[in-house]
Amino acid sequence: MIRPRRTSNSQDPQLAAEQLSARYPALLSEAKRISANVLHGAHGRRKRGSGETFWEFRQARAEDPASAIDWRRSARSDTLFVRETEWEAANTVLLWRDASAGMNWRSSNTLPSKQDRAAVLLTALSIALLKGGERCAVPGVSEQPGTGIGAQNRIARDIITGTSGAHSLRPSGTRQYAHLVIASDFLEGVDVWQQRLEAIQNAGISVILLHIADPAEEQFPYTGHTLFADVSGPERIDLGRAQSVQAQYKKRFHQARQDIQILARRFGWLFFSHRTDQHPTKVFLALYQGLGGTG
Repeated sequence: MIRPRRTSNSQDPQLAAEQLSARYPALLSEAKRISANVLHGAHGRRKRGSGETFWEFRQARAEDPASAIDWRRSARSDTLFVRETEWEAANTVLLWRDASAGMNWRSSNTLPSKQDRAAVLLTALSIALLKGGERCAVPGVSEQPGTGIGAQNRIARDIITGTSGAHSLRPSGTRQYAHLVIASDFLEGVDVWQQRLEAIQNAGISVILLHIADPAEEQFPYTGHTLFADVSGPERIDLGRAQSVQAQYKKRFHQARQDIQILARRFGWLFFSHRTDQHPTKVFLALYQGLGGTG
């Protein structure tokens, strides 16, 4: 009989926070390593705009006023050049990790829980964003957005140890919030999440949805007489011969993920999917570049 492990903190948010705090140094270290390795020598969110930092020279166009011409650079050739500058207006990026009991689950001791992987990815993202001059906050946890390198540890702690529920995703003072990244397994279904996210979409907030899954949730490797336990309560499901429902389960799982992806597309948002047995670097870079594309 296979009995997926039920986490001891499933009904006690305080205990969940304490256990997560104990893992905080290791998770923060991993997040810093990912951020440093991926972004070494890169500045993925740089873009043209209103600012004082030099970006590049480009050839002048007919619509460019004479005041925009860089006459010193143009004097070295027969072509007129305009000096482009880099966009320097800081955005506020909200980073929310689903703290529901189901996220604190893993199918193997060799894998991180969905909760831990989400915490590492969002923390790495916050480190990169703060270094790039953006403001970061954690809905339901941070009292005010953090800015600069000095805010790294506070925002990282808010992400890793925070236990804010989905109610904290309701838009409040939305005009100051440019972007929102949500990391969840979305197992409550598309109807629940659509209801939660419609207000955010109506507020004009740019959102990235990050779907986190354990490989066992996607592959359903169970065989024989299997009893499944709900990590958030006493419910038990006895499927008998688990392999008899494998095909049906996998179809429903993939459909549920596709429903969330379709919802994101309809709202004009980005959607990324990540499995905890995959290396986090690829999806981290996708998130970072995705934010650059929405600014």
